[in-house]
Amino acid sequence: MNIKIKRNTGIMGGATSVSLKVNSQVVKKLKNNEEYSISSAEGKVKVKANQWFFGSEEKQVESGSKVNIKINNTALLLYVISLIIVFAGGFTSIIAFTFIGLIGIVITVIYSTKRWFKLEVENTVNQN
Repeated sequence: MNIKIKRNTGIMGGATSVSLKVNSQVVKKLKNNEEYSISSAEGKVKVKANQWFFGSEEKQVESGSKVNIKINNTALLLYVISLIIVFAGGFTSIIAFTFIGLIGIVITVIYSTKRWFKLEVENTVNQN
C-alpha cells in the first residue's frame, strides 16, 4: 500500500524545500504543493518534516493514509509578534521592548524545532 504525502505550506513555508523523513531517513525534498508517494510493505511508518532547524513532530502513519504538511499557525504567530515587538523597541528606543522581543524569538525558535510544521493525517483505508 501507498502513503501519499503533500506539502501545502503556502508562501511562508515556500522559501526552501522541506526534507521528508521516513523512519529517520531523508527520502525526498518537497517543494510547495508537491506530492510524494511512499510504498510500504510494513503496515506503519514514522514520518517527519524538517526545514533548516525548524521541524515537525514525528507521526506514525498507516498504509493507505494521506498526510498534509502544513505550517503551524501558532508558531508563525509567535514569530511575527516577537518581530513586531523587536522593531517597536528599535523605533521607540525602549530597550525593554527589544529585549522582550528577542526573548520571544528565542522561545519561538525553541518551540518551532518540533512544531513549525503540522502533519495532518487522513486515514483513507477505513473510509467507505
